[in-house]
Amino acid sequence: MIKVTVLYNLPVGTDEAEFLRWRTGEHNAANIARPGVVQADFYRVVGTPLLGPDQPAGDRAPYRFITESYWPDLASFRASWEEPEEQARLLPAVAKITDALFLVSEEVQTFVAQDAGESEAPER
Repeated sequence: MIKVTVLYNLPVGTDEAEFLRWRTGEHNAANIARPGVVQADFYRVVGTPLLGPDQPAGDRAPYRFITESYWPDLASFRASWEEPEEQARLLPAVAKITDALFLVSEEVQTFVAQDAGESEAPER
């Protein structure tokens, strides 16, 4: 699995509520319509965790938002992301954000907890 992670902020003076309407509406629809995308997530960062006495928890972080999009493999990601039409769609969207850090990562391991009411393996 390939994941693109984008960490970013909004430019000073941007109306966050208006950005969220665009991001969870029009932009989300375009993100999940990309060829090969199998999952897309969007997060608002709410703070940082406690990491010992020298790094207390806080309600501020270097980034305000995180977007994650997933493809089955690197080839399908590149075919979708690098397509000229997709690049033309992405550039105006990137102009709406600031301090953007784009990362492409390959899944090494994933753990998903079972719901409390489910057994680990279905009965046969």
